[in-house]
Amino acid sequence: MIRIAVVDDERECIEKIKHYFNGMSEYKTETFYAQSAELLLEKYDKGERFDIVFLDIELDGISGIEAAKRICAVGGSPLIIFTTAHKKYVSEAFYINAFQYMFKPIEYDDLRHELNRAIKTIALRQSAFEINYGHEKVILRSSDIIYIETSGRHLSVKTADKEYLYNDTVKEAEKKLSKLGFSKIEQGIIVNLCHVRRVTSSAVELDNGETKYISRRAYKSFLSELNLYLSGA
Repeated sequence: MIRIAVVDDERECIEKIKHYFNGMSEYKTETFYAQSAELLLEKYDKGERFDIVFLDIELDGISGIEAAKRICAVGGSPLIIFTTAHKKYVSEAFYINAFQYMFKPIEYDDLRHELNRAIKTIALRQSAFEINYGHEKVILRSSDIIYIETSGRHLSVKTADKEYLYNDTVKEAEKKLSKLGFSKIEQGIIVNLCHVRRVTSSAVELDNGETKYISRRAYKSFLSELNLYLSGA
């Protein structure tokens, strides 16, 4: 079941999107509708999480951009699709690493296309990654892996709440994960693009608060892979 949140302070927009979703019965979704970011954040405060969030940028009270920052801070890495009637907000929202921007008025075919693209991305994120940790075989969801780096003669797999050491090479890990939204930023480290929050000319900031340096050699290819990932290509 894909959990979706739709936030827009214009009731007619909410009703329009609700009507659209009612016509997409082939998707197994559960949808929460709200006319304020505060109501969405209340859900997150109670421990609820959503896979996809359609978020109007211009809202009374807490803005869509501020709400997205708070959502990303608590984890879960939802796919955020900003909706707006004005292009001027796109540059500000860029730093949130939004999955997409949709300009109002939203049409049925456009919404269907973006929903289908987002669901495919979620399926990729949830692909399994198997490692031998100690004397156990551990299966991780690729979406839970923040990065993998060399650690002595081992590889270190970092998730939000644990670090796993196992025997393998970065080259082999990259081969397994490159099609699942991972990219190499240095000779000994690959990062999960869905956990990237900010990129500078020399570093990548991840959503667990860590910063990893990126080599000059990897910079251009990393940006290209990040842009392709964000576009859903």
